[in-house]
Amino acid sequence: MLVDAIILTNSNTEKAIRSTKRTMYTLRDSETDYKFNIHLVESGPDATNEYKHLVTNYINPNESFNYNRFINYTLDNLQGEWVIISNNDVGYEKGWFTEIIKIYNERPDIQSFSPKDPMLYMKYYDWHFIDSKNDYFESYLVTEAIVGWCIVIKKTALDKIIPFDEQFDMYYQDNDYARMIESKGIKHALVRHSIVTHLNTASIVKLDKAKMDKMQIDKIKFEKKWG
Repeated sequence: MLVDAIILTNSNTEKAIRSTKRTMYTLRDSETDYKFNIHLVESGPDATNEYKHLVTNYINPNESFNYNRFINYTLDNLQGEWVIISNNDVGYEKGWFTEIIKIYNERPDIQSFSPKDPMLYMKYYDWHFIDSKNDYFESYLVTEAIVGWCIVIKKTALDKIIPFDEQFDMYYQDNDYARMIESKGIKHALVRHSIVTHLNTASIVKLDKAKMDKMQIDKIKFEKKWG
């Protein structure tokens, strides 16, 4: 099966380049039954030579970062049955995608998924699975079920909600995604045994005033759009 993976990156430091490569290597090596077409969208300096052996499609818009617009730039090149939208700071564990397909085969009415980050959910959200026999948690709750750093959606479902709203250029794009899929009747679930580690979870970085102000601006946009 062919799967498209959209990864956003900023190759402004060696550390960022290493993180992006790690994300792509772990994704590529996580499954043997699936082929991942990686579409890398660059918001930093051109780094074609760093990634050319790993990517299907490298896009450098040479403009200010806009989360949803950068995803939109890849949409005409998608060919797979499923689409992954991923940060560049995650580690994909063996069999993570197989676990998602396993739930989809049981519940084909669920067509949007997120994996589980053990560091995050062990501390905050594992209670969803305590005393539960379910291997998935069906919900539109952002962070608890919809994690913006890794979303997996069936391409036919994605076609119902694209293009993404480009007014959400930094924050609240995952909240907007949640509302969009809910409005189209697309169900979402967090998958218990699909393990993908989000490296930023290990240490929560305090937001500075500029980021807090930007987050408030995007929150107002979201509330104006959805009420």
